[in-house]
Amino acid sequence: MKWYRSLYWKIFLTLWVSSILIVLATVLIVEGIADRQRDADVQEARARAVAERVLERYERADQDWHDPSREERRRKRYPGIRLTDEQSGQVIYDSMPRRGPGAVAERTLRFVSDTGRDYRLELSPRPRSHQLDRLLGLLVSVQFVLILLFAALTSLLLSFLVIRPVNRLRQHVRALYQGDLAARSERRLIQRGDEIGELAREFNAMADYVERTLGASQRLMQDVSHELRAPLARMQAATGLLEQRLGEDDSLVTRLNRECARINRLIDEILSLSRLEALEAGSEPFDIGAQVSELIEDVRFQAPQRPLRSRITKGLRVEGSRQLLERALGNVLNNALKHTPEDVAIDVELARDGTQALLRVRDAGPGVEAAQLSRLFEPFFRSGSGGDSDGYGLGLSIARRAISRLGGSIEARNHPAGGLEILIRLPLAS
Repeated sequence: MKWYRSLYWKIFLTLWVSSILIVLATVLIVEGIADRQRDADVQEARARAVAERVLERYERADQDWHDPSREERRRKRYPGIRLTDEQSGQVIYDSMPRRGPGAVAERTLRFVSDTGRDYRLELSPRPRSHQLDRLLGLLVSVQFVLILLFAALTSLLLSFLVIRPVNRLRQHVRALYQGDLAARSERRLIQRGDEIGELAREFNAMADYVERTLGASQRLMQDVSHELRAPLARMQAATGLLEQRLGEDDSLVTRLNRECARINRLIDEILSLSRLEALEAGSEPFDIGAQVSELIEDVRFQAPQRPLRSRITKGLRVEGSRQLLERALGNVLNNALKHTPEDVAIDVELARDGTQALLRVRDAGPGVEAAQLSRLFEPFFRSGSGGDSDGYGLGLSIARRAISRLGGSIEARNHPAGGLEILIRLPLAS
């Protein structure tokens, strides 16, 4: 799963970005209003100071007054103002910026000199502060960095409080799916009073139901298989008597013997599936390479005409029961033998993959339809692809349960070069 699809990062980024946007909007609006008022006050104070100096010179000079040159105003950086004598209408001082045919004043103030004469003081529009500059100044401020850190810590804490128990529940669900029927939520989760605690309690109730249902199903299968033994034995005895009367070559006797053998194999597989849970998983390390080599030799003896290639990495050790691995790999190899023609090669490879042992079993047969790959490990499912279909769909199901008991995983896929490939991963012994 890609990181941006994780619920943890979705919650974190949503809270963090929302906090940033709220802080930016609040600060920019509040500071914008304060800046406009401050700029207006500063502009008015500077304009009045300039007007006082100009009027002092103007009233002393009386009729000989002349407006200071533009270079002088630029040098002294006077604000943009226009000062007009209300009595004579004479413009005494004008430093308004020229924008088009005439400069339009933003504000007009009444100004009274020390001598009591009235003047009109017009102020030019204030230059608008650049929002980008204000934003950049805010982003590099210490206050904003502290706000970001606080928002990040809050988002991380909330995400951790929500995602951690969800991940724990996900692990329990995965364990239940992989066959650990004893998987339950820990007490710390089920004692929570929120929705996560309710979900944990619902999961435990579901796990109890699944365990009871599967246990009853396994007991039913085992009981039915045992009950079928008696009528099967009587059928075999009757077939033997019929064989004495009709002879071994009789088609009816041959058909009855074949059907009795099929029923006997079905009962054996059902009992193997139901007894698998009773086997001890074990914790003794053993050499998986030696075990795989032994099973390959058994296959070569069983089918000497079959092309069988193997590449075994030595020295790999796993913990568990040899019998469980023998059941799993034996069923995988027999499945490849049974569902592919006799001249089709089978490749077996054992290698190290990080902290796991990776076992690949690939045949060069026709493969399996992509829609059926996920169902190959279901009990009694048969793909119906090529080769001898005389089976009951229990071999790979038994293999999956055995590998799960060993703490590993098994999957099936179509190899890019053709054929079906079974991948078995087992944790290496520490």
